[in-house]
Amino acid sequence: MYQKILLCVMVICSSIVPANANTADRDDVFTSQDLDTVAAEAKSWKGTRYRYGGKDKNGVDCSHFVYAVYNSVFEGFDYRMADEYLRDSDFSPTKSPIVGDVIIFPAVRGSSAHMGIVTDMRGLKFIGAQSSTGVKEASFAPGSYWGKRPYKILSLLAAE
Repeated sequence: MYQKILLCVMVICSSIVPANANTADRDDVFTSQDLDTVAAEAKSWKGTRYRYGGKDKNGVDCSHFVYAVYNSVFEGFDYRMADEYLRDSDFSPTKSPIVGDVIIFPAVRGSSAHMGIVTDMRGLKFIGAQSSTGVKEASFAPGSYWGKRPYKILSLLAAE
């Protein structure tokens, strides 16, 4: 139920706020251009095969994929496993998710945590390294495979 309410709020907000809205209203200090660069870099990985523990375009898992993309845009970005983002002070749940933010699907009922990078808030899509498809865009809309799992969208905070 909570997820459906959240989705309704997100859909209403996305119809009010343009998809390329400036991030000045957010708690972070990164520009929309920074996060657009994150999304573009993520899309350049499309078609890369999934490999558990993989770290490059020869094969990559979800956490190394997000790390590689963010590190290419934000030099010195530290590697984290998917579930570590939820406890990391460099990231914060955002009330206004946009393209380039990180989406986390926490581990539930024996499944592992998963993650990716938001590519389309209106269409509710993210790109990630899925074991079944490799690096590919997927939906987190209600009723979709990922939309049935709980998720959190996090924004990267600026270093102090």
